[in-house]
Amino acid sequence: MRQLFFILFCFFSVSSWGKSLTREIQLKFENNEFEISDEIKSQILASYLEIGNGDWLCLKSISEDEIIKDKSGAFKIAKIRNNRIRDFLLENGVLQYQFKRKYNPFENIWLFKPIYYKNSVKLLNKSNPKSKVVKSFKNSEGCIFLFDSGNSIEFKRMSFEGFSSDEINVHIQEFNSKYDFVKYGVTSLSEKGMLETQGMYFIEAFSNGEKVNLRPRVSYKIKIKGGRSDVTFNSFYGKETNGQLTWTKNSQQQFYLEFNDEKNSNYNDEEFEYNSVFNEVVDSEYVESEFGDWEGLVVREGKMFETNLVGEFSSLGWINCDRFYNIEEKITMKFSIDGGDCYKPYSVYLIFKDINSVLPVYKITNGIYQTPEIPKGAKATLLALQFNQRLKNKLAFQDITVNENTTVDLKSSIVNETDFDNYMRDILF
Repeated sequence: MRQLFFILFCFFSVSSWGKSLTREIQLKFENNEFEISDEIKSQILASYLEIGNGDWLCLKSISEDEIIKDKSGAFKIAKIRNNRIRDFLLENGVLQYQFKRKYNPFENIWLFKPIYYKNSVKLLNKSNPKSKVVKSFKNSEGCIFLFDSGNSIEFKRMSFEGFSSDEINVHIQEFNSKYDFVKYGVTSLSEKGMLETQGMYFIEAFSNGEKVNLRPRVSYKIKIKGGRSDVTFNSFYGKETNGQLTWTKNSQQQFYLEFNDEKNSNYNDEEFEYNSVFNEVVDSEYVESEFGDWEGLVVREGKMFETNLVGEFSSLGWINCDRFYNIEEKITMKFSIDGGDCYKPYSVYLIFKDINSVLPVYKITNGIYQTPEIPKGAKATLLALQFNQRLKNKLAFQDITVNENTTVDLKSSIVNETDFDNYMRDILF
């Protein structure tokens, strides 16, 4: 008896759980129509947006009245309507495996929502020679790369595989502004969450036309000029898969603060103790500025120093000076573009205003998207880019404050190729 009770309990529990994961909607077609109206399209997309990941949406295309009037005709009508619903969803980026047709007793479409979504952003223009700094040098000599940002990368002598007489040709791309991140599709998301970056790089080395790697147990230095020193930054290595970039922390390589004595000159500690351009004096030996030309400078023991964040890396490819941006309250946001009805996908970015971080946004359909977990209350810009034929690029953006009650439907505009770059620079800051 106990076993029977247990079986019945499990059966009803599973049945109730199964029903809670399915949402059923009745689509309203008028007068035996087959066309999917804008109202029906909006109803389908809105319902699909609302269900949870891993849940099912049951779309009923035939009404009880139509069944009562003509049962055999209703069966054929349902078939035609369901085919058109399927085509509409496929055109909007829903995949074939997400569909099932079930009969109860008439045909309905069951639509599965994936548990995980694909990143909408891919790496762009990585091979663009205009964005690269290229230098050739003897392996026995090493080389220092200086970038417009003031950052630098230093390779010691005999850093690379091969002989001392070999000529090494190194290509480096630097990405340190939000404009760069969007233009090249380089975003700051790791397998474990959101990152705040101090700079990203892509490094390749060649000798005699072939790629070469670093020698075993050899590392090189990257120096971030005036980088943040109030929190711990680590080295991250990037993995590119099908044009998408994911960062992995290397816990063995932590950035440290370096004082550059080239800026040295004598100052009186008492003079700076009361000077309004400094935040505070800590034991009269460390003062950090937040203003204008003083940025990235400290006063220590009465002398002015320029500061750098310094890290060491033991692999080429994608590298990053990053930290996890941890905050207690995180949420995800869903939103649409032009009502969600779209036949071509967008590359969608979440650009934070007060954090040096740009995250990729996940695609649900071509016109519906969801953010990763992001800090509640943060101010950001949602930016969607669609690259079509010449003079038909589309752009949509909206400033938001991250909140679960925020409803967002971005409105796109066609932007010609000439103005596209100017719009990007105006939006990203």
